[in-house]
Amino acid sequence: MRVLLLNPPAADGVRQVREGRCMQRAGAWTAVWTPISLAISAALLRQRGHDVRLRDCIVEDIDFDRLVHIIGAFGPQLVVFNAVTPAIVSDLSTARWAKAVDRSIRCAAIGIHGTALPQETLEIEPALDVVVRGEPEMTVAELAESADHSSIAGISWRSRDGDDADGEIHHNPDRPFVRDLDDLPFPAWDLIRTALYRMPFSGERFLLVGTGRGCPHACTFCADRTYYGNRLRLRSPASVADELERNGRDFGIRDFLFWSESFTLSRRFAISLAEEIIRRRLDVRWVCNSRVDHVDRELLALFRRAGCWMIGYGIESGVQRILDSVRKGATVEQARAAVEASHAAGLQVTGHCVLGFPGETRADIVETIRFALDIDLDFAQFYCAVPFPGSQLYREARAAGWICSDDWSRFEQNFSVLNTPQLSAEETMELRRAAYRRFYLRPRLIARTLKQTHSLQQFGRLAGSVKDFLTWV
Repeated sequence: MRVLLLNPPAADGVRQVREGRCMQRAGAWTAVWTPISLAISAALLRQRGHDVRLRDCIVEDIDFDRLVHIIGAFGPQLVVFNAVTPAIVSDLSTARWAKAVDRSIRCAAIGIHGTALPQETLEIEPALDVVVRGEPEMTVAELAESADHSSIAGISWRSRDGDDADGEIHHNPDRPFVRDLDDLPFPAWDLIRTALYRMPFSGERFLLVGTGRGCPHACTFCADRTYYGNRLRLRSPASVADELERNGRDFGIRDFLFWSESFTLSRRFAISLAEEIIRRRLDVRWVCNSRVDHVDRELLALFRRAGCWMIGYGIESGVQRILDSVRKGATVEQARAAVEASHAAGLQVTGHCVLGFPGETRADIVETIRFALDIDLDFAQFYCAVPFPGSQLYREARAAGWICSDDWSRFEQNFSVLNTPQLSAEETMELRRAAYRRFYLRPRLIARTLKQTHSLQQFGRLAGSVKDFLTWV
């Protein structure tokens, strides 16, 4: 079967990162991430003998008019595409554009939004045939091998009496999660233009490398458990190291973002992988994320020796009462200690803060901003608390009547759609803008950034990154 896998065109010119729970615009990191779910699905489909193409319309600057020509030239029988909350209406229209080429094409959407709201997702776009619920790879492979939707676990689908009829919507049983992630093939990165994916500032090509799935923690604002479940599943360290070697040998890439809910959920795994990288003498540079309560100086020093140069932490808030209210399970002092230990190990640190949680006051947000400045983060992200479908926050906010917009394009972390008893959505966005100004317009931070710029080429990349970043702020 001919299968076309897609990152759909940018909605209203906004380039969205579309990968699991990460649905922010590209300006947040001044970079677009490689489409790892689509690339693993492509590799699995090829293993099973299918003819596969993968197009990332975001980085390739493909609009819907051009996409129609691509579909017509390839003639796919199945089109599978990412669909994320902030771009859900535009993303789902991919099905309509595909069927304008050939009504017989089956169209399926993957992503957290459809997983959390499958009925509503199918109702948004009548041309859509299937919503894949949960991690997509095995389900996508089965869709390519069977036209009998009633027999496929993990999908919601529309039955049709005719080509143009809106049929009844069905919800099949859930698909069990992949138990052994080593059973999945390495991503088919040969199907994308790797030169288009560049690290901020350095401009080096990079790839995502999945290390594990699932998270046992129950943070109220996170929707990832809806997609990957609450049980931690890990690849073997040897498999991850093999993939790093493959990426260097076949694609000449040595910069990587380790993709997981938190790289350090298993200390044993994190140590084993770092030691394997050192043992093999792999010439790699990598970035990972972590909870603040899962690191210490010994672990971070090992990461540094293995090629890690930056680590990101979910700081969330500088107020313990707020951390407790969102069930973070960590403390303000653990955040401070994690940043100090990271710097002592020679790592740069990014902190992620979320503003506008229910119960949070203006004074609380001011304290979070002060805390982010005080702990001397190298980079900071300030997000609005967004009630993404699939999260406990979404359910609570909807029940309480706090959601002030039904426009899905506003469900993005640089907007607020929550009017809580303590803060309006506009007040939260005003405080977010103030946070960025206070953090990034400090002379000391500007001087430190410029000091790391050693050539006109790097300065040009820095200027471009700043321009992209301003679209996020």
